[in-house]
Amino acid sequence: MAENDEISDKERQKLLNRLHRSLFWVGEQIPGKIKINGKEIYLHEVIWEIVNRPKLEKDELKDIEQFTCLLMEKEKEYEKVLENEQLTTDEAKEIFDLAAGVRRAIMDLKELTTPSKRKAIFKDRHICKDIETDEWDSLTDELNKK
Repeated sequence: MAENDEISDKERQKLLNRLHRSLFWVGEQIPGKIKINGKEIYLHEVIWEIVNRPKLEKDELKDIEQFTCLLMEKEKEYEKVLENEQLTTDEAKEIFDLAAGVRRAIMDLKELTTPSKRKAIFKDRHICKDIETDEWDSLTDELNKK
């Protein structure tokens, strides 16, 4: 792919095909920030806060499921941009990376909301102590207002 040239149909299709492969998100970085419903969310920080909670209550699991749905919508939005917008090669790669990072966040959250996986995760993982959960707490307040 040539940098800053408009992405070719073949290159675009390659990226779209990668988005539909199993486990394409493994090893991808969760984006630092994304915008959902006009609100900037520090996604990496929120996921870190959730993953490091020593225990998740039933209402928190419901909030996580609702947040996961919002992330799935965001991933689809990125895919539509990649599929339909006029993009340079660099822009297309950036959109692909965002979609892959959001998918990684979704999969991390899904593991926490699946009872059998959650039990194994909480049994064997190392929890970081003294994690600030301001971002997640603020986000759940927003989700619960709607």
